[in-house]
Amino acid sequence: MPAPSTIYIVCSDRSRNGKTLLARVLVDHLLIDGRDPFCFDLGAPGGALRNFFPGRTALIDIAEDKGRARLFDILLGRAGRDYVIDVPGALLARFCEAAGAVSFPEAARAVGFRICVLYVVDRDPLSLKSAVAVEDMLQPDLLVPVINRFVGTSLPDGVPGPVITLEKIEGELHGVISNRRFSLRAFLMGEDAGVPARLRVQLKNFLHEVLGGLRNLEPAMSLQNLQDAEL
Repeated sequence: MPAPSTIYIVCSDRSRNGKTLLARVLVDHLLIDGRDPFCFDLGAPGGALRNFFPGRTALIDIAEDKGRARLFDILLGRAGRDYVIDVPGALLARFCEAAGAVSFPEAARAVGFRICVLYVVDRDPLSLKSAVAVEDMLQPDLLVPVINRFVGTSLPDGVPGPVITLEKIEGELHGVISNRRFSLRAFLMGEDAGVPARLRVQLKNFLHEVLGGLRNLEPAMSLQNLQDAEL
């Protein structure tokens, strides 16, 4: 039996801490798993995520009323598939406000969605407080803290539940995977010619760590749903 459709919200209160890279790995993970995710890139007008998935990504400007309306009209009106939303740090508060205005958590569950928030906890303790506030506003089935080793984190040790870790990617390898023509999914499927041989182990280790965390999401959400049903 296939897993229920899920809306994945990749976010943080800070910028340049790996959100879009995480969203890329998540989309490729879902595709490899036989899912058919559609993406919303809220980073208009630039659109970093859309650069990598132009055929399955809508670029949305949630600073405009029509952009916010379009986002939630599509989400709530076209159930039956997974969605990945890449939320820039500067627009996180605006996104949460817009979600509250349409009673997003309740409306999403009414049409059969689960909600999973992947939150990159930055090194400033205020980032951790923001994660708690986002969980309260979006009421996800699961909020997963994300650690980026390159920028550091204020997340304490021993947090229960899944945690996703982004190991450091620097220099030449960062340049390779930042090329919009480079496909992480193709690399995972064995097409590694686009990565210099000396960098392949580093990329494999990075992806192994992230994918290990992503594979824990489905059982964690299923367990949470069972526990909620028993209450």
